[in-house]
Amino acid sequence: MIKELGIVVEKDQDSIWVETAVKSTCKTCAAKSNCGTSAVAEAFAGKSVINKVANSLNAQVGDQVEIGIPEESLIQGAFWIYLMPIFSALIFCLVTQYWLTEFMEINEGLVILSTFLGGYLGFVVARKKLASSPSDKYLPQLLSIRPEIIPVKPVDS
Repeated sequence: MIKELGIVVEKDQDSIWVETAVKSTCKTCAAKSNCGTSAVAEAFAGKSVINKVANSLNAQVGDQVEIGIPEESLIQGAFWIYLMPIFSALIFCLVTQYWLTEFMEINEGLVILSTFLGGYLGFVVARKKLASSPSDKYLPQLLSIRPEIIPVKPVDS
């Protein structure tokens, strides 16, 4: 389970909106001056994301909560959204380049067109697959409500 802490910013009957901060470990990296990823991370530093979560634990506005998503769901979602279009584009490209040349003359433009068609069809397949999945499989879940930490002042004796 991939977990994140956040603050409840809004509540309705059966769901809450949890604000979480976008984090990056680039500030502690020794290679950040030579890395393009740190420049992208700097652009998003200090930003926040608001997620709609089912309120299964009766959290209230202002509560600090822990939300999470199963690793399996994250990996499957990433496969369908990112890798499926790439794989289908590659398959269309290879089929056009090497198999269709047996039957007809193929030029570079046709290979490029079939590659884009394969990528588009990969996105269509991914969208249909994710739409047919259970609606809550890829949504974050409310795991716990964190107790409020009360600052304690030392007593002078």
